[in-house]
Amino acid sequence: MKTVLVVDDEYDLLHTICASLELGGYHPVAAGNGREALEAIKTSPPDLMITDVMMPYMSGYELVAAVRKLPQGESLPVVLMSSMQPDQHPEGSWNVLLPKPFSLKALLDTMEALIGVD
Repeated sequence: MKTVLVVDDEYDLLHTICASLELGGYHPVAAGNGREALEAIKTSPPDLMITDVMMPYMSGYELVAAVRKLPQGESLPVVLMSSMQPDQHPEGSWNVLLPKPFSLKALLDTMEALIGVD
C-alpha cells in the first residue's frame, strides 16, 4: 500500500482527505503543519505528499522548497492544494496543483496518475 503524507492545518479537511485516501487504497499519514511534515519525511519517507498552501509556521511553498533539499524529497511527487487561482501561485517544484474545493474522484485520479494504486 502506498503511503501519502497529507499536510493541512484544518483538522476536519485533513481527516476527510485521509479517510478518502484510505477508501482509495492508500495509507495516509496526517501532519498538521510543515514542521510535522518534515519530521515525518525524515522518519519514514512517503510515496507522495499533498500539502495546503496557507498554514502556520511554514507555508506550503516553503514546505515544498524544504522537502526538495532533503535526499528523501528530491523526487517526491507533491500535490499542492489551494483555493487560490492557478495564476496566483509563484513558480514551484510541485507536480500538480489541485484546486479547492475538489471531489473525491479528482483527488483519487490525481493520486493514481502520480503513483498508481497497490
